[in-house]
Amino acid sequence: MFDEMSQTEEAKETSEDDEKPARSWSQWSHVIGGITFCLLYFPFRGHVWAQPAAFAASYTVFVFAIGLGLSLYNLDDLFGDPRVPEYALRLLLLHSIILVPATLLAYLWFRATPLLPSWATEVHRISFWQLCGIIPLWFIGTREGIWLAGKMKRRLKELDL
Repeated sequence: MFDEMSQTEEAKETSEDDEKPARSWSQWSHVIGGITFCLLYFPFRGHVWAQPAAFAASYTVFVFAIGLGLSLYNLDDLFGDPRVPEYALRLLLLHSIILVPATLLAYLWFRATPLLPSWATEVHRISFWQLCGIIPLWFIGTREGIWLAGKMKRRLKELDL
């Protein structure tokens, strides 16, 4: 009886060790990005720069949560080698090539809302105009996160992590 109890405790410990916390980042990337947007937008919504800054930060967090979540097996991969964060910063520069036009388009998208006819902006649950902005943004961000994960995986293999 005691052998069975010790075996189940050992099984629980090994199953907890098998969990990969970095993997869950990609599954919760949209929530992490949404929280980032809220934390940056609502306290500063009176400023002109609040919406573009919150968009840019939340989009970056969304993309990197997908990329890091798909490419890292656990947090030791990220913090174990000082070359990995350095490479992630280089990828942030590549990300800015997509981030700058996306932020500009999002700014124009938000500013165009009052100019549209009422059928496009009527809100039942979500308006047609909101769907036209959210779906392409989600698709582009997801594809960029997957691309980022591929680059990170190749780099981690080169570093022998």
